[in-house]
Amino acid sequence: MGESVIIKSVTEKEIDDYLYIKRFATMIAPEFDRLDGFWEYMKPSYIEDLRGSDIICLIYNIKSNKAIGYISFEMKDWNHPKVGIGILEEERKRGYASEAAVLLINKAFEDEEIEYIEWMTTEGNEASNRIAQKLGGKIIGKEPIIPEDVMERRGEKIPCYVVYGIYRK
Repeated sequence: MGESVIIKSVTEKEIDDYLYIKRFATMIAPEFDRLDGFWEYMKPSYIEDLRGSDIICLIYNIKSNKAIGYISFEMKDWNHPKVGIGILEEERKRGYASEAAVLLINKAFEDEEIEYIEWMTTEGNEASNRIAQKLGGKIIGKEPIIPEDVMERRGEKIPCYVVYGIYRK
């Protein structure tokens, strides 16, 4: 619990709230409207993620007790979990993502096995880059979102993922 937000693990009774947040607060949300059937294609994998080893939480506004976003750790590599975060557009620019990230990351670092946390964002996502830097993140890599040969065929510049390492203080 923070000053403005609470983060809680998603349970069976919050699945509808979680799916709503994933539908409208993720980086790929515009594609759900643009690509016919894409949301229905992705929805089962989001539900399956809840049954896996990842840590997935909803972010609630304390005042309204309304789910306003999600934050997760992808736990494929236990020593280096990857953060995923999304805030509903109408709730952005209020510090909620930053506060939720601090809560989850501080909790994670209670586990001595976690060496660092990976924060993945894109080059153009200024808010996410600022949060990673505010958390002490240092750029540890860049990865193409899609293979370079595909970008060349499309003839357009597509931003890269930027990977920050957030280390224990």
